[in-house]
Amino acid sequence: MDASVVYSVAKALPKEELAKLYDMLKSEMFPVKPPIKIDETIEDVKFTDEDALEYLFDKFNL
Repeated sequence: MDASVVYSVAKALPKEELAKLYDMLKSEMFPVKPPIKIDETIEDVKFTDEDALEYLFDKFNL
């Protein structure tokens, strides 16, 4: 069986079944990855616009 045969069969499905098939294929081809856990012990880095400009000037010798 090749993709063109499967495509012909899929086109003959009712919309509800086609949606189910799409969800099955999508979940198998692109599995859902667990969300990335953010370490809550890391503190947010806070810097001002002036800090950012100073960094850029130093980094790029401006």
